[in-house]
Amino acid sequence: MYRLGGIICNQLSDLSSVKRGPDARFFPLPLFSEVGESVVPDLKSAGYGDYYHVTGQYYDHDPSLTRNIVMKVGESFKPKVILDAALSDSEIKILSNILVDSLECRHISSGEVDSIGSEDWNYGYVLGHTFAIFSTDDIVLEQDDQNKELMQLNSRRGFPLGQKIWLKDIENVFVDLSPRPWDTQTLGIRTLSDQITVLKNERDLDVQDSNDGDGEPSHEDFGLIMMTLNGSLKQLHKLVYVATKTDSRTPQSRSMYHV
Repeated sequence: MYRLGGIICNQLSDLSSVKRGPDARFFPLPLFSEVGESVVPDLKSAGYGDYYHVTGQYYDHDPSLTRNIVMKVGESFKPKVILDAALSDSEIKILSNILVDSLECRHISSGEVDSIGSEDWNYGYVLGHTFAIFSTDDIVLEQDDQNKELMQLNSRRGFPLGQKIWLKDIENVFVDLSPRPWDTQTLGIRTLSDQITVLKNERDLDVQDSNDGDGEPSHEDFGLIMMTLNGSLKQLHKLVYVATKTDSRTPQSRSMYHV
């Protein structure tokens, strides 16, 4: 296990020095001022359902803007992205009003995805009407609509069909790193019966060796690794928050964090 302790917060506090090479994934996103007029008809034509309004972690093309993604969540969760643009704080308020006025929806949940800049995202979470951890393809774990003390796991990801986890049975939620943290990052749940459920296991992160050929990532890629880890830690924190808030036991009676 790779322990980072308080280093994570210190190194993540200033990401302005994290530079990226000329990769097509990192081109600036459209500005809301450029695409905003097309949003309303797109939202109105999206149809009835559940929607996620999420932000990216860090938008380095212009720190005064925030990446905002609006997606419709289907039964199998293959998301339909309706908007992916960079917004100012005032524009985010405008977008929120547009969503309320335009969407035919049961619920709008807000959260964050693990993107940096305009790169593709892999995982995210939402917290609102319900809590969920999701990927680009499906929902990994979701709080039960009828019973908030239950977490539903997606059987399509290899979990036993209909597997559920009672929040009261969670011993801790953990993030484990391989000795070389850019090889594997794992987010999982351990129950009181010592059953471990791996929610996500990110392997072989897309990094290049540094110029000195020591087999370790460059400074730029190390920044990306930290941001991927930061996404996992946020998902862990939100899951702990939901578990301790919903469970009748007090948070002090549980050692929920394990990194």
